[in-house]
Amino acid sequence: MSRSFAAPLDAVDQVQRSADGITATKRIVATDPYLEGHYPGFPIYPGVFTLESVYQAARQAVQAGRGPHVRVELAAVRSVRFKAPLLPGDVLTVDCRLTDDPDDRGRVRAVADCRRGDGTASAKVTLELRVLRETTGA
Repeated sequence: MSRSFAAPLDAVDQVQRSADGITATKRIVATDPYLEGHYPGFPIYPGVFTLESVYQAARQAVQAGRGPHVRVELAAVRSVRFKAPLLPGDVLTVDCRLTDDPDDRGRVRAVADCRRGDGTASAKVTLELRVLRETTGA
């Protein structure tokens, strides 16, 4: 059986605004299906999912700040550095600073520091987001 889509991944459990951006959390659950094969006997939250956690949190914050008529897309992954694994039982915390591109109001830079629940740095991520106004067909 073939699917033309992938089931959406809930890569954040909670997003809260902070003074200079957002803080999001994601609980890493041992029974989540993506952990079974990554890696057998030593499950690790996939690095690409850490990127997705940052993207989903930043997207929610930008949409909340700019209103319901915007669409936020990933434009570029500027940098990623993985520092420590996220294991079942860990809680990923994403502290993300959002800044508008001064030359292009349609771009937002998201710089995220990711940590495990024990405070250990797990990743540093910088994304560039494209903000598009959605038009309604009337």
